[in-house]
Amino acid sequence: MTTDSDINLLVSAAGSLDLAPRGQRWCHLSLCVLDAVFSINAKYAGTARTVRAYAASAGLEPMLAPAADVASGKHASTEQRLSAFVAREAVLDADDFANRLGNRQPTSTRSGIRKAEAVQRYARILVEHGVETLGEVGALLGNLERTKTVERALATVPGHGSGVRVSYLWMLAGDDTHVKADRMVLRWVSRALAQEVTIPETGALVINAADALGVTPWVLDHAVWNAERG
Repeated sequence: MTTDSDINLLVSAAGSLDLAPRGQRWCHLSLCVLDAVFSINAKYAGTARTVRAYAASAGLEPMLAPAADVASGKHASTEQRLSAFVAREAVLDADDFANRLGNRQPTSTRSGIRKAEAVQRYARILVEHGVETLGEVGALLGNLERTKTVERALATVPGHGSGVRVSYLWMLAGDDTHVKADRMVLRWVSRALAQEVTIPETGALVINAADALGVTPWVLDHAVWNAERG
C-alpha cells in the first residue's frame, strides 16, 4: 500500500537522478520480444548483444531510431512483422535458435526452458492474438479486456515471475505507463524507504512518484535503472 510519505521519500530520492526522456527505441517488435525475455536476471550488455545479433542476421534496418520517429510510425514500412519472425525461426528448435543468437541462457536454473524457446513461444502467442507490430501493441493496450487476455496467455510461458517480463515488453514497445520492477528498481525503492517492498508495491510506488515528479513512469524507471546499474 502506498502512502503520501512513501511517495515524498521517493520524490526526494529522485532528486539525484537524470530524468531524461526516451532516446532511441527498437524499430521492430521482434527485437522488443528478444530484449524483454533475455534481459530478465541477466546483465543488459549481454542482452543487447543478443538482440543485435538477431537483427544483424535478419538484416533488420534500422535496428534503433529516435523514440519520436518510431512512435510516429516513420519506420513502420520496414518493420519486421512478428509472423515473419516466427516463420523464420520455425525451422529451428530452441537449442539451434539459442546457438544462432549466441545465448543459451535458461529462464530459470531450476525448472526453466531456454530463453530462446520462451522468445519463440512469446512471438507465437502475440501473432495468434493479432499483435505483429509496434503499432498493434498500442492498439492492444487501448483495450483492457483484450490486454488481459493476451497477458494471461503470455504468463503461461516459463519465466513470467510476477509479471515483470510482460510489463517490460510493453515498455520496450513504446508504452510509458508500465514499470519494470526488477532487482535494481526494487533495490532503489527499498533503500529510499528503508524497508523491503514487493514487486507490485514497487510498481505502484514508482508510478505514483513519477506522477508527483511530472514525468512518465518510464522516465523514472529508466533513470533509476541507469543509476543503479552503475
